[in-house]
Amino acid sequence: MLTVHMREATKDDYDAVHRIQKQVHEMHTKERPDHYRMADTTLDREYFTSLIRGENTKVFLLEDEQLIAYTILTIKLTEERPILVPRKIVYMDDFGVDHRFRGKGMGKQFFGKIVEYAKSLEADSLELAVWEFNEDAIKFYESMKLKTKSRRMGIEL
Repeated sequence: MLTVHMREATKDDYDAVHRIQKQVHEMHTKERPDHYRMADTTLDREYFTSLIRGENTKVFLLEDEQLIAYTILTIKLTEERPILVPRKIVYMDDFGVDHRFRGKGMGKQFFGKIVEYAKSLEADSLELAVWEFNEDAIKFYESMKLKTKSRRMGIEL
């Protein structure tokens, strides 16, 4: 059994995060070539650094001696409008598990730690978007007790 821990990323983690992010991106490129195209750099270093330094963003890693998974989180407050209930939402912009560790419970363990982090912020919810083609991810998120809250639809013109 691996001894894993979660920590905040530093700018020195860029290469390891980029490696896993590229795995996820390749799947999206294959399934949605109308939205994504392959590139040598799929995670811009400056963007990554801005996330690390961001006031309302966090990049967390799950690791043992090597990186197992990463996530990018954004803390969002609903805009002040009389018709909206004020809410604090932790939005998961990205969640990637290295292909070598998929199906071994590492993602579930990491996701559980992320939920605990969101609770520690007194967030009202943890939310994310997932492509309809990604049935494995949908099953995973449903196993973590996420429910579909809305659906984004479109028509190609």
